[in-house]
Amino acid sequence: MRVKLYSKFYIFVCFLCCSDVLPEIRSICMEELGLWMKLYSSLFLTDSYLKYIGWMMYDKTPDVRLKCVLALQGLYGDPGLLPKLDLFTSRFKDRIISMTLDKDNEVAVQTMKLLVLISR
Repeated sequence: MRVKLYSKFYIFVCFLCCSDVLPEIRSICMEELGLWMKLYSSLFLTDSYLKYIGWMMYDKTPDVRLKCVLALQGLYGDPGLLPKLDLFTSRFKDRIISMTLDKDNEVAVQTMKLLVLISR
């Protein structure tokens, strides 16, 4: 019951957070989405939610991009979740690779760590 409530809540909020003018709101949403994907993978680790992380990797604010990469590290670091990430990986691999050259050093470093996890 609670998981269904989270799902309905996040669907509503996710549409709003991706276009919010405050980067702090977008960052928090990406961080929480990554956590929910890990905790409730059967419900949230789907392409319909993963696409939001993929889209937000193009955000103009470095902290939002960083939260996306950190969320992905948590997912790719769990071998049991890897099969659910195949489509996301193929769709966003070019963006992930390009983020190794991000103008923000921390985003670039964490993206390299993400690529190490993906390559395992």
